[in-house]
Amino acid sequence: MPERRKYPRTILPQRAQFFGIRGWEDCLITEVSRKGMGVTFYTSDQILAGSIIHLKVRVPQESHTVMVKGVLRWIEPAAEHFVGGIEWYHIDRGSKQTAPE
Repeated sequence: MPERRKYPRTILPQRAQFFGIRGWEDCLITEVSRKGMGVTFYTSDQILAGSIIHLKVRVPQESHTVMVKGVLRWIEPAAEHFVGGIEWYHIDRGSKQTAPE
């Protein structure tokens, strides 16, 4: 059967980057829901719940990066990194790869 999906699907986990105090740093989107997503942050820097988080996600088979902005609702340490939950705030599917304002 030929592929009929209008948009490519992403299989999780999905690599991404978040804008931290050191600039763009690696993270991993581990799950996605209608209202947000679970993320593993690969940083030793503390990130506070309630922070606005900027993510850039490279979508397979797309030439541009999707920019996501959300509120970090919870975060906890996990080994040498952190895991947390982000509530969607804004998604820009046509953004260029620039630092957040």
